This record gives sequence, structure tokens and C-alpha cells, in this order.
Amino acid sequence: MSPRSSVAPVVASGVASALKLLVATLAFAGAYLGVEAAYGTPGQVTAGAPAQAPVRAVELSSRSMPATERVPVTVERVSDTVMTPGTVTVGAIDALGPCDRPYQAKSLVENDDPRATVSYGWRLERWSPGARRWQAYLGTGSGFTGESQVVEWHPRVVNNPGWYRVVLSVSGEAPLRSERFLVSCRSDPGLP
Repeated sequence: MSPRSSVAPVVASGVASALKLLVATLAFAGAYLGVEAAYGTPGQVTAGAPAQAPVRAVELSSRSMPATERVPVTVERVSDTVMTPGTVTVGAIDALGPCDRPYQAKSLVENDDPRATVSYGWRLERWSPGARRWQAYLGTGSGFTGESQVVEWHPRVVNNPGWYRVVLSVSGEAPLRSERFLVSCRSDPGLP
């Protein structure tokens, strides 16, 4: 058996595989173009054709997105406090209902190197009387580059009265904790 006759079947099977892949690719591309031609691309409206879905107007309520901040008299107004490094302040924003309490947490996060990124995370903790310890309730994370910044978070407690505190964790530093505060389901808007 010559070396040429043993190579021919290998080359033929490789060419056959390549042809199968080419046919499959062309079939897929044809199917994709056919679907696009039949249904069009999202957001594209052809001339003279009616819109496929009616446009719905969405009306935003001032209760879900307050235009101005009103803070009850008995709660410290967070926006008026002078921010110092190493502290976390928490203040109540208008209650959206008897058991719907949004809050605003703020802290000054220092960045010694404006070219470096500072990562930080907020955590709302709830006191568990059964476990006799603080447990994570909500959390989020973020970061920034540049000069030191005052960072904010707006946690919201709905239908879950109890004692809470806010914890701010900045990369490379010890966590900062706010004073504990009581969330209640009283209808008096002056209470936190």
C-alpha cells in the first residue's frame, strides 16, 4: 500500500466534515435572516404598517419618587450634618405608609490616592432577639475613583419592625457602624 492511497481517505473525510459545517452555517444564517425578515428587528417600524404593540403611558406617583425630602421633626436631618470620616449617620425619610420606612445613610469615604479605586459596601442589619445577634437584612456595594466622597444609601424597611443598624465596609478598613434605631409600625409620622 502506497502512502498516497492511505492519505486520500483522511483528506476526503476532512473535506466532508468542512462541507457539513459550511452547510449547517448557511442553514442557520438563512433561518436567522428569514425570522428577521418576517418579524423585523425590535423598535423598527416599517412605513405604512401599524405599530405592533400599543404604547402605554406610565404615570409616576410622587409617593414613590418624592420630589423633595421632608424629614420628621424628631429625626436628625442627615443632609444638614457635617460629615466626618469614620462615622455613619442614618436619618428617616417620609414614611410611605404605617409599616413602610425608607432611610438615608451617609458617610464620608476618604481616598488617599485619587487614581485608585475605592470599593465599599452597605449592609442593613436587624437585631434578632432569638439568636441574640445582629443579622444581615439588606446589602449593596459600589465604588468610586477620585477624591474623597460622601456616599449615600437609601435602605427601606417594609412590614418588619425591630432594631436596625447600618454598616459601611470600605476595602482595607474596619467596618463602620451607625447607632441602632427602632423601626415601628405606628401611624405617627414623627416617630422613626
